[in-house]
Amino acid sequence: MKNIISMLFFGLVTLYSFAQKTIENPEYGFSTYPGEILKIEIHDTTTVMHFKIKKLPWGYFHLHKESHIISGKDNDKQFVTKLTGANFGRNDFPESGEVTYQLYFPPLDKAVTTFDFGVDKERGWQVYNIVLQEDENIALLPKSLRGNWFLADGSNHWHYGFNTKNAIVEGQVWDYETVEQNGKKYTITLEHDGKLKTIYAKQGKNGLVAFGTSPKTLKDYGLKRVYNPKFELENDVPFETVAFAMDSATYSGYIKGFSARMKQKTGMLYVNNPFLGGQESYLVKINDDGNFKVKLPLTYPQTVYLRMPNDRYDVFLEPQKEVFHYISNKDSFFMGDNALVNTDLKDLKDIKLMLSREVYKKIGEISPNNYTKLCLELKEEVLNKLSTYQKDHFISKKALQIKNAEIELEYYNMLLGYNMNRRSVAYQNEKAKSDKEKLPYKEFEVSESYYDFLPKDVLDNKLLTLSSSYYFFTNRLMYADIFKENRLPKLGKVELTKLLQKKGVEFTTDELNMVEFSKQVETPEILAKEDKFNKDYGDLEQEFYRKYRTHFKDAGEFIKAQNQPKHHFILNLVDYFETKNIKISDEEVKLVEALNVLRTPAEIEDERLFNKEFANAIKTFYDKYKDYSSEIFRERLNAERDKKIQAFFGTEHSFLQDVMKTQTFSKKFEDYEVYGEEDLKTLQASLSTPFLNEYLAFCNTQTKEKIERNKTKGGYTVHNVEKKEGDELFASMLKKFEGKVVYVDFWATWCGPCKSGIKRIAPLKAEMANDDVVFLYITNQTSPEGTWKNAIVDIKGEHYRVSADEWNYLSEKFKISGIPHYTLVNKEGEIVKPKMPHMDNSSLKRILKDELSK
Repeated sequence: MKNIISMLFFGLVTLYSFAQKTIENPEYGFSTYPGEILKIEIHDTTTVMHFKIKKLPWGYFHLHKESHIISGKDNDKQFVTKLTGANFGRNDFPESGEVTYQLYFPPLDKAVTTFDFGVDKERGWQVYNIVLQEDENIALLPKSLRGNWFLADGSNHWHYGFNTKNAIVEGQVWDYETVEQNGKKYTITLEHDGKLKTIYAKQGKNGLVAFGTSPKTLKDYGLKRVYNPKFELENDVPFETVAFAMDSATYSGYIKGFSARMKQKTGMLYVNNPFLGGQESYLVKINDDGNFKVKLPLTYPQTVYLRMPNDRYDVFLEPQKEVFHYISNKDSFFMGDNALVNTDLKDLKDIKLMLSREVYKKIGEISPNNYTKLCLELKEEVLNKLSTYQKDHFISKKALQIKNAEIELEYYNMLLGYNMNRRSVAYQNEKAKSDKEKLPYKEFEVSESYYDFLPKDVLDNKLLTLSSSYYFFTNRLMYADIFKENRLPKLGKVELTKLLQKKGVEFTTDELNMVEFSKQVETPEILAKEDKFNKDYGDLEQEFYRKYRTHFKDAGEFIKAQNQPKHHFILNLVDYFETKNIKISDEEVKLVEALNVLRTPAEIEDERLFNKEFANAIKTFYDKYKDYSSEIFRERLNAERDKKIQAFFGTEHSFLQDVMKTQTFSKKFEDYEVYGEEDLKTLQASLSTPFLNEYLAFCNTQTKEKIERNKTKGGYTVHNVEKKEGDELFASMLKKFEGKVVYVDFWATWCGPCKSGIKRIAPLKAEMANDDVVFLYITNQTSPEGTWKNAIVDIKGEHYRVSADEWNYLSEKFKISGIPHYTLVNKEGEIVKPKMPHMDNSSLKRILKDELSK
């Protein structure tokens, strides 16, 4: 009887203790929540979760009634019943910068040991495997040894990570085999793929624990990093130079608490490639146990960008070396090569040079001189922060070198972006619905002296490539206003023929005869007059066309009715305006006057007779030219830009100039086009950097191989898209459009340029409604489902909204680094243009028609 009473008493105590249980700082697995779970209260009528969230960059956060908890026992979602400390919906952060709040849920089953927290919203927060009661059968390692241990000599090397279920040692995840204790000493036996490893530990004072692979070589470690001003790192030297080679690097790691229940099981790694002028993307497959590993091409040491299911990271990689990255929710730890460099760069990530929102809003009224001073002040401020940080933190010399390169490049990028940012303000003001919405704006002249901030030695400073900002710097420099050439001299037919013949274009006798006679109507004097007119009135002429294009159709009918129309379209258009009493501005009057005297009556008559006699030859000549017009125009623009860069820096050859040339040459590869042997040699001869000579040839060969592989591709088997990966995914999406040309638009509902592009192309879709052309729109989970469903009502075409993993596969396949991204597929289902540029409807229509005719 006493035994029965004792059992009942014990049961009541156990029940009572569960009903009143509080877990402070609970352990949990993988989390996308940007804050902390402070504690969990377990009552017999409710479960209370206490959260703390610190200020986010955008200044607010949302809480949702769709928040729920779910246990592994029954998988039934228990939704929130009450919220205190905050409100459902949007919450702005107070001045303190943090908010503590509580969510109330129905009670959990008493047998539950772990549960998940989630929000039934797209991109809603998720927290997996929140521990209520530790399984003593699994937790072999005592709590006193758990955690991430840093070498206490001041280097802060992270050598040991001990979790409840596994350990991280030497860049690998190990399972616990046995843990033996003898007083304050421990022998920990680990297992990985059949291999055993023994770690010895001895508890010390002040929270330190000595670890090692031998009892005789134990070293002190702590859970917190320490600063030792006397510490000197062995072989702590910066990069002396950067070696470029066709090579590879390995990036591996482990995500703590990753769950097989995760919806997204892939990440994407992005490498900035300044030689090709784009970002290369690589898929990172995450195993159900949280491990991942990817080997990727890498031509030199640099910082790459990583997007994982829970966060975004910067990681420094080096060819022929491996980095192990342990992701513990919002924190990162590194082992392997460059582990200390990555740790230091992670700690320095908040010391960065950037413009504030306030400056962006005011840039319309900041003069070039004041902007230069502002940027210099910001740079000095950041350098001072870096110097202050060094006073009580050790930073490896390589990490410091990379950080300084980043600051220097961002300084150049800010200054190079002055006009671009001002144009953005002007554009916003044009679109503003009222004066209140407009930002302040003043006109300023940017002189050549503004660009004096660019030092001459930046051209051959290869060490700057260590920063991922080098990619953006080359882009900003290439397209800086000072090096732009908006108006190219008009090419006569003789010069144009020479350029086309170099590209292998053959001409008939009639066409060549026409070219010879064109010398009479395209004399050097006439071409010089036209060039001067273009420089003086070219911008105004283009604006005239844009302003009055709605009148072109009616004006065309008017011109056809004339016995002898004038020699220039604008002159005929103005005659039409007079019949409709349409007035033009004083500036436009000057344009018309200049056109009237551009040619003499004799020159106009000679041209009319020439056009009449050689009408057919002129038409066939320009039909051949149109396929090369964009390419020739781009080549001429690039040549003019290169001349201006040479004049500015005072040299023809440098590493940076070679990088920009290689970018220009490589644009051909994006359309699966290659250079012939002679053309390739000519391009290589213009490069003074041996590696870039080799790299250009490598990319040319690589593109040839891709073309050949595409020719031998077989058919595809249709399955549900959700079960597809890689090439099969896209093939299954295209299966229903066999025999049709497919124009693919990767977009999102939040992307302004995407939406404006979709609107721009709408008339073309109407024009080609009866053609075998499919307009396929693909978006991902960042487009909210409700918004997306409403948006596509007005977007004629075929639509897909793919999962995060499917988007990652497509991103890797098409090297999508930004949207909108356009791709063209022919009637055979072959990708003919993986990355199409932005173009007007008439140019796109011509390309689609060409594919239809094949």
